[in-house]
Amino acid sequence: MVGEVEIKFGFIDTALSPVYTNSRAECQRIWSALSSGHNKLGLGQRVIRNADNSTIAMGDIPMALSESGGSAANVQEAVLSGSNSSSSHDLHGIIFMEIVSAACLPKLHNVTRTGFDMDPFVIISFSKYIFRTRVVRHNLNPIWKAKLMFRVHHGEEAFKIKYSVHDWDKLSGNDHVGITTMPISDLIQAAGQSDTGAVPVEGESELLDPEMKDYVLKIDLSAKAEIIKGADEEESSLRVRAKFVSYHNLRRRFWLGLARAYDTADNVNGGSQFSKVQIQTMLEGLGSTLSGKTIDSFFENVNKDPDMQELTFDELFEQLEQQVKLDDGGYGQEVSPRKKFFGRSRASINSLAELKIAADQQAEEKEIKEAFEESVKLAHSQVEPGSSPQALDIIEPTDADFDTPSSDGEHLIRISTCPICRDPSLGTKLETDIITHIAVCSGNDGFNLDKLILGDFVTEANAQRKWITKVVKSLGYGRYVVGRNNANIIVQDRATGTMLEEKMPTFIRLGIRLLYRSPAQKIHVGKILANMSFKQGLKFDDPRSKRDIEPFIQFHRLESQMQEVLEPIHNFKNFNEFFYRKLKADARVLASPGDDRVAVSVADCRMTCWQTITDATKFWIKGRQFSVARLVGDNELAQKYEGGSLAIFRLAPQDYHRYHIPVRGVLSEPNPINGEYYTVNPMAIRSQLDVYGENKRMVSTIQSPEFGTVAYVAIGAMMVGSIVLTTKAGQAVERMDEHGYFAFGGSTIVVLFEPGAIVFDEDLVRSSKEQIEMLVKVGMRIGVCPR
Repeated sequence: MVGEVEIKFGFIDTALSPVYTNSRAECQRIWSALSSGHNKLGLGQRVIRNADNSTIAMGDIPMALSESGGSAANVQEAVLSGSNSSSSHDLHGIIFMEIVSAACLPKLHNVTRTGFDMDPFVIISFSKYIFRTRVVRHNLNPIWKAKLMFRVHHGEEAFKIKYSVHDWDKLSGNDHVGITTMPISDLIQAAGQSDTGAVPVEGESELLDPEMKDYVLKIDLSAKAEIIKGADEEESSLRVRAKFVSYHNLRRRFWLGLARAYDTADNVNGGSQFSKVQIQTMLEGLGSTLSGKTIDSFFENVNKDPDMQELTFDELFEQLEQQVKLDDGGYGQEVSPRKKFFGRSRASINSLAELKIAADQQAEEKEIKEAFEESVKLAHSQVEPGSSPQALDIIEPTDADFDTPSSDGEHLIRISTCPICRDPSLGTKLETDIITHIAVCSGNDGFNLDKLILGDFVTEANAQRKWITKVVKSLGYGRYVVGRNNANIIVQDRATGTMLEEKMPTFIRLGIRLLYRSPAQKIHVGKILANMSFKQGLKFDDPRSKRDIEPFIQFHRLESQMQEVLEPIHNFKNFNEFFYRKLKADARVLASPGDDRVAVSVADCRMTCWQTITDATKFWIKGRQFSVARLVGDNELAQKYEGGSLAIFRLAPQDYHRYHIPVRGVLSEPNPINGEYYTVNPMAIRSQLDVYGENKRMVSTIQSPEFGTVAYVAIGAMMVGSIVLTTKAGQAVERMDEHGYFAFGGSTIVVLFEPGAIVFDEDLVRSSKEQIEMLVKVGMRIGVCPR
């Protein structure tokens, strides 16, 4: 069957009765504004939040015309008010507001005049911004708890915020109840007394923000409402909560909140110091392309040695501010350099700039072409399975490889999509606007800023860095490299044979970035990773982290897997409880029931295995100091595995994070080994650093009648809060029994077998030699005991 569907779109202002008849030209201007895509700054001109902190979509909130006879052009300006003519450099601050409730509204007669009819809503207007709350049905004391925010530019300090209360009526039109106003000078004055720019206390709820002050405003009723209400009744009032945050302090709070995530002390407001490594790590999370030389200049500008000394936060903040101004062309140029890279199709350019932009595009296309040609060269130079290990020698990245490869200038921030609200238009904004946007989105909540660390690659530019290319070359993803300069990991689903692409989270990228530091800087690296892992564990134990469960499920497309979970989602008290969730008894199937000669997978994971440990060090584990003795922390135990076999089970954040027993036997006393929190991403394992031998881990053995002594090493990694065992020493265990779980983060399990104890399945061995991880599930067969 072949046919066509014709769809017609339009817009209707349902907030107020029309004050005048719009001309055709005016309607066209409004429609053009509303359909032109995202606004430049994205500060919620038509965004309003419910009491549960959820945000109503912009399209769900009708834009009302001004009661004073404002033209349709005002509506268009409100939608497009983020243009360069009023960019962030012209911004005085942000007003955050909550329309809480109203009290003692008049009893307007219903149509039949048999009772009262009051379905109130409030229209809030300031300058070009107009908002509307939801309608509360049949209530004289309505409660809205609706949140909104808007910008205040220089020259608008004397303006007033107008609140217009209306009674919604579907048939006869909305009735005007009354108005009240609030001078924003009152908010600015109050902010001057309390707004210090200090970072909010960790764990402080946005709904209970102490800086939001209560205001009870008397409503001046309309003549009709005044008559109905009567003089002897209590005055009608509107309760709002509001605060003003200066733009300077908004930016300062953003950098303070971000710095806290990377600080190795707990006193960010109390004078913490920041080393070059910490600053580089923090900026890496923003997709920064600043070179090492530029970051060195942060120190040199305040007469400090970047390799020996540290910056105070005030010094760091001043240097970051100067860098943003430099990146944005000194606040005032019409076209930002970042627009030519991120938003060519959206940027508005004049004819004089077209030649420059075209030249920049040609340079960029040349760079992309060269990157593609290099990837083809990498693919054709891949070492075939079985070749000599010398062919797989690693070329370690240097500091120069971490610098930007682009010729279009350096950028402090390179983010195309907001990690919090998912607004995809950040690539077209100035860096000052991006900071404002993310600062507003994050509010007082540190959980939101964490999404800058825990998110995935947000632009291709981040993945086209030279260090990524170089590490990819050392990793060797097989021939799938062609045309894919994204450094994502390729795994093969064992059940279907499908090749799947696993995205690299930002915190993993940061972990890899930290691996390639000089020995003198490793002490800073260890502190940064340990601190980030510890703090993240605490945050995901917080009840507020429960709200991240649904977005996590949606982002990783786990909806179909949720039916396997033992408990419903709403039963989890925090994110960590969801992360190490239990599955239903029939969710995983044990391979070859009754045949204890078959070894099974210990986790839902990405698996590689090697018939000999020597093969593993040839093709996969490249750490110079790696040894079994370092891994298990026991020289006598390590001797059992000389010439033995090794299996690696890597768990990604989206996996089921409980681990199980591979063979039947009796458990030993576990041996906890303290260590670092390096990432266990394949790129890290292929580096010269002995990640397995240096990370925090828990070692136990299984004395098996079939397989002999099997070593079981649970290895923590970056962002892993804890390694928990649910078994006890001396316990007899069967295949697929639960052994323990990891809290949030990436993690890995290494299982060692004595020589001749196991023959791994051929498909697993083949894919491992081709350096492709195999996606397996708990209970799936991995090998058999030949004895």
